[in-house]
Amino acid sequence: MPKEKTSKHVKCDILFDNNSSGIFTAGDHVAGTIELHLTKIKKVRGVCLLISGYSSVFWEAKVPDGPKNKKVKAQFKGREDFIKQKLYLAGSENGTGIQLPPNAIRYKFDFAIPPSAPTSMEGKYGHVRYLLQVTLERPWKFDHKFQKPFTVTCEADLNKNNEVLCIPTKAEDMLTFYCGFCRSRPLMVSATTPKSGYAPGETIELELFVQNSSKVAVSEIEIKFRKVLTFTSQTRTIGQTQIQAEEKNIQHEVLEVRKIPTIEGENDARFVENFVVGPVPSSETTHSRIVHVSYELAIVVKPQASTKRMKLTIPITIGKIPLAGSAMPYSVSGGIQKLTSSLAAQDCSAPPAYEE
Repeated sequence: MPKEKTSKHVKCDILFDNNSSGIFTAGDHVAGTIELHLTKIKKVRGVCLLISGYSSVFWEAKVPDGPKNKKVKAQFKGREDFIKQKLYLAGSENGTGIQLPPNAIRYKFDFAIPPSAPTSMEGKYGHVRYLLQVTLERPWKFDHKFQKPFTVTCEADLNKNNEVLCIPTKAEDMLTFYCGFCRSRPLMVSATTPKSGYAPGETIELELFVQNSSKVAVSEIEIKFRKVLTFTSQTRTIGQTQIQAEEKNIQHEVLEVRKIPTIEGENDARFVENFVVGPVPSSETTHSRIVHVSYELAIVVKPQASTKRMKLTIPITIGKIPLAGSAMPYSVSGGIQKLTSSLAAQDCSAPPAYEE
């Protein structure tokens, strides 16, 4: 395959109509103009526009393999396409060649983003990306390629699942301690939120109730509001052997941490912690099979002088459109614009090839 190379004689601008930011919503119709500027005649087989939207995952890990279960390096990969269109603006795939004149040439394009397209995201082991690529095809020499990334956000209307998201959520657990053969009275902790669906700008009110009937003090309660990124592979490769393998790689990104100090034994206590949802991407667990984004409140209760830990988790769903009856979130203060701007910043340059 001929290698790709830029040329000082060819310049390409990819412009969206009435949208300088390049930020769109799933289901939008996208239109724009491609402007080619040539300083001399250029012979090409065709001018091709590739419209792509895809998710991909990749990571490496050591896994047991062979009769002795020796640990070897394996590669885990996956790819899923949401948009894949190839259009010839001039010439054709089987053409013999055309001459592009040395001046400005303009081509119009338009396409629709599927309503089910997931939100753009970048993670350590995977991403969701959208890209326009213009190629001046020259199979006898080298191709000229020009790329323009764009950002997609989902509608993420929490009201579509309000029968679940608007009801209170509760997690609770209990611990007991031993001294010889004697078991202590229980340490019980419950955590509740008035609902589980929130939009940027809203406040998550977490109520903790500690009923410590034991004589063991609680040294600390740690609460983390965190994003959970789940990457799912489709294949596993060891050496030259590739097999189908659905493996998960789960990463946590802590958004905020709160700590509650000592609670003495044989004491009850109640705490309320408020977490303001910042301009973060919406939860995404349905539109892509291999990249999921979710949120949770992770609570760890640490008894004093004990290795035991109590862990509670409350799942949180983040959406762009708040539940009916909720206070108006960032749509007034500009937080949604902050969110889309942060997504655009992730896509500010053309992404590397999938193999990279």
